[in-house]
Amino acid sequence: MKKFRLGIVSLFMLAMLVGCQSKQARVNDDNTFVVGMECNYTPFNWQTMDASDTAVSIGGAGYCDGYDVMIAQDLADRLDQKLEVKKLAWEGLLPALESGEIDAIIAGMTADETREKGIDFTTPYYESEMVMITRASGEEASYDDIQQFGGKHVIGQKSTNYDTVIDQIENVNHATPKATYPEMVVALQKMEVDGITAELPVAQGVVASNPDLTIVHFAQDKGFDIDTSVSIGLKEGSRGTEFFEEVQQALDDISEDQRNSYMDRARENSPETGEPTDGVAVKDQGFFTKVTNIAKQYWPLFAYGVQITLILAFVGTIFGLLIGLLLGTLRSFTIEESDAKLVKVLKRIAHGFVGLYVWVLRGTPMMVQAFFIYYLLKPIVHWNPLTAGMIIISVNTGAYMAEIIRAGIQSIDKGQTEGARSIGMSNLQTMFFIILPQAIKNQLPSIGNQLIVNIKDSSMLNVIGVVDLYFQSTSVAGSVYQFSETFFVTSLVYLFLTTIATVILNLIEKRMGHPKTLERGV
Repeated sequence: MKKFRLGIVSLFMLAMLVGCQSKQARVNDDNTFVVGMECNYTPFNWQTMDASDTAVSIGGAGYCDGYDVMIAQDLADRLDQKLEVKKLAWEGLLPALESGEIDAIIAGMTADETREKGIDFTTPYYESEMVMITRASGEEASYDDIQQFGGKHVIGQKSTNYDTVIDQIENVNHATPKATYPEMVVALQKMEVDGITAELPVAQGVVASNPDLTIVHFAQDKGFDIDTSVSIGLKEGSRGTEFFEEVQQALDDISEDQRNSYMDRARENSPETGEPTDGVAVKDQGFFTKVTNIAKQYWPLFAYGVQITLILAFVGTIFGLLIGLLLGTLRSFTIEESDAKLVKVLKRIAHGFVGLYVWVLRGTPMMVQAFFIYYLLKPIVHWNPLTAGMIIISVNTGAYMAEIIRAGIQSIDKGQTEGARSIGMSNLQTMFFIILPQAIKNQLPSIGNQLIVNIKDSSMLNVIGVVDLYFQSTSVAGSVYQFSETFFVTSLVYLFLTTIATVILNLIEKRMGHPKTLERGV
């Protein structure tokens, strides 16, 4: 039915973890059923600030609610365990399951041949209909055969079977897929595409928030040839174990009527079908009215995301600077003829290590580093995503800071070194008391810019479950299907944060008498 995101990074991490981890059915041995989901895929799962008898707390990030949550809660009750929901990006679900961070994936995942090579699936817990979302005013609204979309621009969700099924349409213009439904909705409304592939519950949510769109149902034998069922994913190798059998039995005990009632309730409670804000229906609200309502309703989620973003940015910059000071200093030491053999060897080793560190960390995306470091060390250190995120961003920033410090050291006139040595100062004394203070002062603009970069780039850590501002924004957009309005709020928040950071850094430079305070862009 749904998503198929087994990208290169996920496949790499999955292969690595399969080799490193034992094949036990379940790593969480306590009385808790830990389930992973995105919490931004209405009506299956979404994030909210409203407590209810169906919502499950996800810490300071509020609650997760929806059909998947109801199914998970029912299973936990039948297993006589407490339910814990972990909010993770889709790309992080597979490695989280394989590493034992979660016991199960309940996120609208379809069991197919590719996934079954790394996941053991239960029988389906829901089955839907594959439809197309189009503009209500277009001719496409009257279609009943997928082949009528031949020659039209059709888009699907990136790395999912929603995207792959588009090629079943002859002569279709297969548009470049996008990561989320809110993004695709914007493309449809701006007439960049003519149709969006979707499953019926999701399409109903999209149309409820966007009355200018409609759903196209296809006649029998004229629709897509695709499996529209979703199943629960358990760790590979668990089939036949007591835990797998318990989960399967609990799922079998949930009647079809009960499952349907859960979906009906999820549709009723989903954000886009709730009560009109301030008495005005969504279809009658203007852009800025929607922006204001989103900011008012979801400000606690944005505030929590800002808090996490700032923690990551400041911790990453401070500790990254410390790492950069050490590595940049080591790399700046020259090998002199007067050095002892051992000293020469140590300097060469230091230069090689720093060069390798900077080459690897600057040459690979922080998202890949997050996957690799977090899930590789998770079974050993048992850290949480935020702690791991702070370490990862610090290590990554350290590579850039090392080059900044090295450039600062090289900018100092050699006469400074010669003068220090002439009064009897050692190499270390010269470096720490003469060279480094001036180098740091000269490189303040670059150091400050790295803080601003970290405020924005911390969003890459959402793949390991760090709930920063960007991750919160995608959750809100995925819940209300108002992409432009939600990210307009997000852009204003990021702009505010980076502007304040720029002003403070400029004041610090002025206070320290920097020779030329550079003007930064935000």
